Amino acid sequence: MLNSPKPSIARALAVAAAAGLIVLLGAGPGPAHGAMTSVKLGPGLWKTTGGGRFVDIKQFPGEKIDRRLLRDIRFLKRKYRIFVTDGYSLDPVHSANGEHPIGLALDIGPYTSIGGTWDDISALARFAEPEQNVPPPPFRWVGYDGDAGHGRGHHLHLSYSHSPTAYNDPARTVYTLRDPVRDGSTEPPDDGGGLSSGGIQANRGATPTPLDSGGGLHLRVGAFLYDDALLAPVAAETGGVDLR
Repeated sequence: MLNSPKPSIARALAVAAAAGLIVLLGAGPGPAHGAMTSVKLGPGLWKTTGGGRFVDIKQFPGEKIDRRLLRDIRFLKRKYRIFVTDGYSLDPVHSANGEHPIGLALDIGPYTSIGGTWDDISALARFAEPEQNVPPPPFRWVGYDGDAGHGRGHHLHLSYSHSPTAYNDPARTVYTLRDPVRDGSTEPPDDGGGLSSGGIQANRGATPTPLDSGGGLHLRVGAFLYDDALLAPVAAETGGVDLR
């Protein structure tokens, strides 16, 4: 493709909860296509319910994505000079149980025509997955060095956390770095990104309380309950779309 416009999340959340961050992840009744509402869970972490729809990524003609990721794409393009090689896709090169068929995954390479390099993409990979197989929210699965069909010189894969949904159907609830509801014409100052980069803001009134740990992470933080079972299962990819 030409370079022109076109297992262990529970552990990560436990670290965030121990720092006092109020995190609420889960799903509830209601259509993905309803009104879009979002709530800030912490610096660089938003939960958005409703409003899911597959739309064009204007910066990358021919590519589509769930519209709730558009502001994240703008942020990542500005900070890491990314080039999106694939987003929403039903191509069998992607896992049918993964996030590409629901518009919540990105295949990424460097946007060389604006100065992007593989060093930028590697920096983003470290941000999204500071420890192998332990991506902090909002990321659900990250494919790069050490993952089959991914890596420096090929592509970086980012999957976003979401509530369970059917194939080719937008998820009701999605987690992102930026607020999808806000007009994306202006971007806020960089607040340090997601939880992996030190952007954890303590809530002095919240003390994490471990509950029954069977079947996933169950923590009560303040008034909220985080249950990893309420998220869609992690689906690893073995391929994707590179810049060639």
